[in-house]
Amino acid sequence: MTILVMGHIRLGKGEGAKAARLLADHVVKVRAEEGCEHYAFGFDVADPDVFYVQERWSTPDALAAHGEAEHQKAFGRALRDHAPSERVIQLWTGEHWRDL
Repeated sequence: MTILVMGHIRLGKGEGAKAARLLADHVVKVRAEEGCEHYAFGFDVADPDVFYVQERWSTPDALAAHGEAEHQKAFGRALRDHAPSERVIQLWTGEHWRDL
């Protein structure tokens, strides 16, 4: 079963640019995790203090292991330095893919 995780995080004013290296470094680590099929962050072109989260995991166990990984916990702690004010992250356990 494929697991999709999507959402966004709003950082403090002017913090997007400051957090860019943290985000890029974290993506490299997560992409090496077993079961990670896709992991990316992207900044909103209209608001550079908002970044979008895109994840695809092969199994629920892979996603659970990701949540317990030390680098994931450290990332969460480091992200606090950038004054996040909004976090909307949702999980989808769809069973059907179709190219559009």
